Amino acid sequence: MNLSCKLKELFPNITGTENILLTDEVASSFYPQGSTRLAHMRQAARTAERISKQTGLSAERAENLITAALFHDVGYSEKLQQTGFHPLDGAAYLAYAGANDEVIEAVLWHSSTARDIQFLPEINKIYQNFTPPPESNLTLKGVSYCDFRTSPIGQSFTFGQRIAEFQKRFGPDSDAKAIAKVTLPKARATQASYIEDISNHQQQPLPWVFCDIDNTLIAPGKKLNDDTIQAISRYENAGGRMSLITGKHLISIRDLLIDTGLEGPHSGVNGSMMIKDDALTPYGPTVTEYEKIEDILIAEGINYASYVADGIWTRAKLTEDEIQSYVEVGEILPQSGATPNEGGIFKVLTYSNRKDRARCKFVRKLAADHGLACVRTADGFLEICPEGHGKHAAAIHIMREAGWHDLNSVSIGDSENDLTMFGATGLSAAVANGAEEVLPSADLHIPSCEDNGVAQLLDALVESAREGCWSIPQKWLAEY
Repeated sequence: MNLSCKLKELFPNITGTENILLTDEVASSFYPQGSTRLAHMRQAARTAERISKQTGLSAERAENLITAALFHDVGYSEKLQQTGFHPLDGAAYLAYAGANDEVIEAVLWHSSTARDIQFLPEINKIYQNFTPPPESNLTLKGVSYCDFRTSPIGQSFTFGQRIAEFQKRFGPDSDAKAIAKVTLPKARATQASYIEDISNHQQQPLPWVFCDIDNTLIAPGKKLNDDTIQAISRYENAGGRMSLITGKHLISIRDLLIDTGLEGPHSGVNGSMMIKDDALTPYGPTVTEYEKIEDILIAEGINYASYVADGIWTRAKLTEDEIQSYVEVGEILPQSGATPNEGGIFKVLTYSNRKDRARCKFVRKLAADHGLACVRTADGFLEICPEGHGKHAAAIHIMREAGWHDLNSVSIGDSENDLTMFGATGLSAAVANGAEEVLPSADLHIPSCEDNGVAQLLDALVESAREGCWSIPQKWLAEY
């Protein structure tokens, strides 16, 4: 008896779902509009679609993976609950809906199910009716990977970000975090397999590297050293691509771009500006109601600097320390006066030291009240930016414009504004000097900026690709 028939025999009371087309519209019918569960399922399906296209899956295998990813959590719906165990309830529904056994099996056993049932005697008893899934079920591996790389509200996450989210939501000693760590080795094995498949399918031996600048590529106030320049050159000569993505204004990094010799494109102001062949262009949404935000900051005694295409502006009277903080990182200085709005405002930087928790809380709430995001780019800088935009958007845009498989990529950073980029790329790396919220999120922990961590990673990637396809440097795998 096949899996579908077994589930129908065990759950004979499900009706009205015979052989339907399993579409996004059907998935959305189980949850209210704006449901975070539905957002999670849809994002998992989008990741599955990226994998399918970039690994060259056949049409049948691609449909299996995308369908299973879209419906992997459908069993949480109150409309479908039979046992209260969502993988089982979801699989029972899919059996009646006419899904094939590979899709049903992927939902039935996805993620940590095999471990979870050991602690649920009644559910475990039901699972004795099913044969444990074979290693050959690549749809199951893919769904578990997509689930692990998707936040509860539908964001692209790294494994580390997912584990950190579990810890924040359930506590550091929770079963959820422990379960995630148990399932991590299989997820990492799937990730390594996808990296090889994508690199081979694209016929590109090395990934596109997206690298932050300050405290990642170079220490503030210092120039790019010869070791790093040579490593970048070796990387490009071996077939790799590299772009710099920074929170700084692109006007500030023109000399650095000449030093690196990188072709680009590159991005600045957290993904809101692009530079290619020395031409600057805006990219993405802008900050609305910026004048109101500036007025509130001034009233609260919080100094700021607003970024536009041709420079940085402020109506606040900056302190010597605040001016010096710009000088130290090689950023152009803010001009005094009202912010011009000819091409939009890209971000509003506030001088909010990490240690001043009251100020940081106020700035984050101010951003949220105006439907904007807020990210830290350095210990002294907290920035108000467009919601949903960031370095990740620029990285994806650069690759798609070049016809590059966007999962054939590595991001490197040290600050909160690098986290969305970590989630969007195929692999992520944090330098050892990274911020406390960044290190737990990265796939790799590479040597510090002072120890030329970026150069070491570039050389390791080149070395790994000697057989024609790059692989993950195992010596720097993060331990969560």
